[in-house]
Amino acid sequence: MGKPADAILVLCLTLLAAGCAQQNSNTAPGSISEIVIPARALQGNLLGDPTEQRLSIYLPPGYNASPDKQFPVLYLLHGFTGTNRTWMIDPDSVATEPAADPRDGGYQYAGFLKRERLDALIAAGTIPELIIVAPNGRNAYKHSFYVNSTVTGRWEDYVIEDVVGYIDANYRTLPTASSRGIAGHSGGANGALFIAMRHSDVFGSVYAMAPCCSGQTFSLPLLIDPDTGHPTPFWHKVYTRIHSLSTTGDLPNTFTDRLEDFYVSAELAASAAYSPNPDRAPFYGDYLFEMHDGALVLSPSALERRLALSVYRLVDQHESDLRSLRGILIDYGEHEMEALVSGNSELAEVLARRGIPFVFEVYAGGDHGNRVTERLETRGFRFFADSLEFSAE
Repeated sequence: MGKPADAILVLCLTLLAAGCAQQNSNTAPGSISEIVIPARALQGNLLGDPTEQRLSIYLPPGYNASPDKQFPVLYLLHGFTGTNRTWMIDPDSVATEPAADPRDGGYQYAGFLKRERLDALIAAGTIPELIIVAPNGRNAYKHSFYVNSTVTGRWEDYVIEDVVGYIDANYRTLPTASSRGIAGHSGGANGALFIAMRHSDVFGSVYAMAPCCSGQTFSLPLLIDPDTGHPTPFWHKVYTRIHSLSTTGDLPNTFTDRLEDFYVSAELAASAAYSPNPDRAPFYGDYLFEMHDGALVLSPSALERRLALSVYRLVDQHESDLRSLRGILIDYGEHEMEALVSGNSELAEVLARRGIPFVFEVYAGGDHGNRVTERLETRGFRFFADSLEFSAE
């Protein structure tokens, strides 16, 4: 027979375990909801995009369980053709979910992050509790590139002022840069880098997942054939088709077995964002290749306007801001597209040359989008757990 003290200890542990089980059973799960917020920065855009925009938000289980607690916030930006629902989908919106546009390949409704999975990762202690916000960055041309434009609207300001401002005003956040992270995939990764380096007073760390557009020539395929001095056959196909378009209804499907179909849409979006021309209806942009006497000619001014806002070029202007960030993580998969591999390698080189601290990873088995959820769950969340402040103290 055991000692009375041992019996008392076992009883106490049993009661404690029962109490913990009761507490866990009474703890409400986290939630994903979709809300609409004012988008004042988009007022006056020429594409007719609304000045109210959707965003998806995840609140962790402890948000309601600890009504006095403040939480850090992770902002997630999607890539070309995406929406806020690329990252998270409110289950209450499923019944009214529009059918995925086949031209977009389903990316806009991917729902990479699930509430149950996020709750489980938090319960297991894999990630700390945080608020996750996914704003919409899709416009009439399928992507805003998160830059300010006289045509598409002030999308950079929308993220910084409208989205962050609304979240801090309406949720219990830790409203400092040290407790805000920003991440994105593809065009959203480029946007996250662009915004973080220009607004280190707003965001403390950045994770860029398979970023596009990051190299010294915007990670574009070779523009000019060095032997002929003319546009490469690829760009000749893209811009011949662009110059034949009369309305947005003439746009080809975005995702087909021909890569130029994607670039036709992407180039129209990029032109309106980076080299906007309000006087050039119906697409309101100056192109990388203009038509002169029936021949396509590279436009140095349009190219320079785009490169002036490239993250590669901006490293020089924002070196001190980049140094002040608490963490920079850039990655891509081993099977990434060649132009993006070159662009990200160039960005890594310029960061290293200036002695800016960053982490650069190439992971096994990845292409441009096949492991987004896995990488965020196994690498990104841990990165932000290490680089963000999770307490006001």
